[in-house]
Amino acid sequence: MNNQKSYSLHTYFIYILIIITCSLIILRILLYFVDISAWIKETKDIDFKILLEGMDNGLINFYDPVEISDWPPYYLYFWYFLFFPIYLFPLIVGVYVWDILRLILSIVIIKESPKLFKEKKDLLIFYILGTIGYSIDAYYHNVNFLIAFFLFMSYYSLEKDKKWNAGILFILATFKITAILFLPLLLIVKKLRFKDLIYFLIPFAIICIPYMIFPDYLFQMVKNWGHSDVEIQGLLIIDSILWKALQPSHLMFIGLLLIIFIDNIKDGKRKNVYRIILVSITTIYYVYLTIIVFIIPVVFA
Repeated sequence: MNNQKSYSLHTYFIYILIIITCSLIILRILLYFVDISAWIKETKDIDFKILLEGMDNGLINFYDPVEISDWPPYYLYFWYFLFFPIYLFPLIVGVYVWDILRLILSIVIIKESPKLFKEKKDLLIFYILGTIGYSIDAYYHNVNFLIAFFLFMSYYSLEKDKKWNAGILFILATFKITAILFLPLLLIVKKLRFKDLIYFLIPFAIICIPYMIFPDYLFQMVKNWGHSDVEIQGLLIIDSILWKALQPSHLMFIGLLLIIFIDNIKDGKRKNVYRIILVSITTIYYVYLTIIVFIIPVVFA
């Protein structure tokens, strides 16, 4: 892919992210003055408000339930420190700081992606999935852009042979434990050897020391992982639990994992087959997840 085509592609998607961000900011402002929809008013920025209420519990009571949501907190404890600077802002300011941070970090990912991934088809898939995830993440004001950024920069550092940097950036993404999928993927595509896991596992072990000192803290977190919401139900028993790990806003980093896998397949025919299969499976599953697991149960609740 020549540089001009690469530049054009990522520039278009940067414009799309800016439009999405501005549109949702305008929607938030309108909600202060106009009753557009009770559902929109209730759900817009809801995840951000849940995060703030979880912070109100304090670090010691980090895993206690919050009133605003049926879902108890389930991030690793160090999220408290990552989010604390935003927590210091009043809500009316913090939401816009979060908007700007999401936009800036996502633009960094889009601009730097052509340096890592050369296939235009793969970049297009990544950008489309990432944009879908970005839209949902921005609407609910969630945190998945941070996971995508930390994992992307970890992979970028690994490609530059900065393994300790890669390990530390990876650990920062694991405040949501789903990010741990990044490691087996790197092993599968042979970007890591087993002996290189030391660069990732040592920082992870260090950051998990509080769980060893206070095992009840660990058990409470794990118990929260297994929470099932009665409003979010699919055809499978575990759909409600999997929703926390695979909901549509997670497409920001799921798309990254997908492109890393496809990009490291050397055989062209094999790559095309895997690309079609994986994109099809991802599309079908997320349509199912959105309609069957989320929309229908919520509408009929």
